[in-house]
Amino acid sequence: MTNAVFLRRLLYLNCVLIDFAAFIVIFAVSRGLAEQKVPQWYLGVAGAGFSLSAAIASIGGGWIAHRFDSRAVYLTGAVLMVAGIGGCWGARTEWPSLLLPVYWLLGIALGLFYPPLMGWLNQGEDVHANRRGVSRTLILFCVAWNFGMMCGQLSAGSLFEHGPLWTFGVALVIGALNLAVSARTVFHVKQSGEIPESRTPVDPAQAALANSFKRLGWIANLGGMFGGAMIVHLLPGLAVLIGVAPDDHGRMLGAWRMLIIATYLLLHISHFWHFRFSVSVVSQLITALGLLVIASAHSGNTLLFGLFLIGQLVGYNYFSGLYYSTVGSSDENRALAAGVHEATLATGMAVGTIVGGWLGSAINQRAPYVFAAAVLLTLVVVQIVAWARWVRPVK
Repeated sequence: MTNAVFLRRLLYLNCVLIDFAAFIVIFAVSRGLAEQKVPQWYLGVAGAGFSLSAAIASIGGGWIAHRFDSRAVYLTGAVLMVAGIGGCWGARTEWPSLLLPVYWLLGIALGLFYPPLMGWLNQGEDVHANRRGVSRTLILFCVAWNFGMMCGQLSAGSLFEHGPLWTFGVALVIGALNLAVSARTVFHVKQSGEIPESRTPVDPAQAALANSFKRLGWIANLGGMFGGAMIVHLLPGLAVLIGVAPDDHGRMLGAWRMLIIATYLLLHISHFWHFRFSVSVVSQLITALGLLVIASAHSGNTLLFGLFLIGQLVGYNYFSGLYYSTVGSSDENRALAAGVHEATLATGMAVGTIVGGWLGSAINQRAPYVFAAAVLLTLVVVQIVAWARWVRPVK
């Protein structure tokens, strides 16, 4: 087994572990606050702070990894994850006023962890000569972190019913295991000076096209995650209102995550979506419909149907954005491009959560989803204008 193959396997394992741990805590904190009947604006502040922390850390972590030692950034993210889990556990019962700051520490941890990891995935690969190999690496990466997230969401509901000892204790053990694996991972990482240059000449027009689609994806990320963030941070309030039990809530999120993984697999085995803006537009229109379905839901089944309509866009935006960022970036710039990609997702989540939380308190708990659909449609128009300026001349 070559060093590159072994490194990727360690990275995939890290993805599973860190998202497994993180989403147990995210579920426990958001559901716990919802059951305490806190206002929707407070849930919005909690979720927005988490996402904004991740956005800032993604940009900072990507830049530091680009300029200095990406391995130190990676290990720092793994250490902060363990600290954040322990802090949430203690703050939930002993120091409630500190809950939000330590909860946001988890966002910083994820923001620091992922840009270096994503930059290393295709380290040393000639991405223009082997795009199929790039897609295979990306699909395994996406399945890995989504599998970890799905495990966290599926198990969190059951653990939550057994109390904080089980919920946060299991998360802490998984976070500590991730730290141990991360320490092993960094020993197999090569710095940029040790990586051979790409041997395949790059068509300037193709590179420009990939970069244009990369930027279109950043706009789509803002709109898609404006609504997607509400599923993670605000949906617990609507689920409690409708009467969805914690274990059913967890299973819904797990099924939602499985649909997202299925979307990744479809994109991996097909090529119809490559450099086709119309596919992105259709996906976003379906999601706008899904947000309206959730806004009108009065049962768990309707809620799940709305989640499925939204899930396909979450899968499409993430995989396509990562694909264009990889194809359109060199080895030394890939961590920074990944950081911007993650930051646009997290920024959309932060703004969507804070605005949605305010609307939920000022109007009702269904209003945020209607507003998110309107924002998504507005940004589709922005993307159409950007496509005419950035992509059409290149094509």
